[in-house]
This record gives sequence, structure tokens and C-alpha cells, in this order.
Amino acid sequence: MTGREAVAQVQARRKEGDCFVKWWRTADDLVDFELIDPFLARVANGETVDGFELLDLEGMWRLFTNLNPDQVTRETGNGEEVILWKWQDGAGNEKVTSFPFTPVGLKALIDNDFFA
Repeated sequence: MTGREAVAQVQARRKEGDCFVKWWRTADDLVDFELIDPFLARVANGETVDGFELLDLEGMWRLFTNLNPDQVTRETGNGEEVILWKWQDGAGNEKVTSFPFTPVGLKALIDNDFFA
């Protein structure tokens, strides 16, 4: 479908709480995850999309942790929920980086260049 068709379909299907879009293009074997509003702005300019699925924050968290179950956890501290990412630096030292448990925070973790 064209980008404009994708925009129209996302807008028609979007429910309250939906904040992520999992989308794909089969010609490129591409599957990607984006926040909905930036995705809509980008594909409206003519990018093709073969399909998509809308996800709320909990749905995206489940999908993400299924792919990376041992490296990330959620904790609540001071009344706020955060994501803790445990990783090792080049010297083998364990590090912990935290992200707010929000759509933007989860997307920042997904996009983190060091995440493997």
C-alpha cells in the first residue's frame, strides 16, 4: 500500500493507548517498530508499506522482552516505573542503564546502538 493508504488505515484502526506501529515491507525483508506519530509523518511522503500492526505500550514491551528476555527488567521506584537494561562494557564490567517506562523511553532502548 502507499504511504497515504497506510496513514489512512492507521488512523482508522488506532485505538486509545496505541502508541507503536510494527510495520513491514516484504520486498526488502524489512520489519521495523516506530512510534505511531513519527511513522505517519514519514510514510505520508510516499514510502510503501506492505502491512502493519498497532501496539500499546504493554504489547510492545511483551514483544520486546520476548526478543531480549534476560537483559531488561521493569521496576518501580519513587512512584515511577523504569526499564533497567543490564549490559557489559568492552572490559566485561556489568553496567545498568535505565529508561522511563514510557513509549519514548522504550523506543530509546529499542534504538540504542549498543543493544544486541
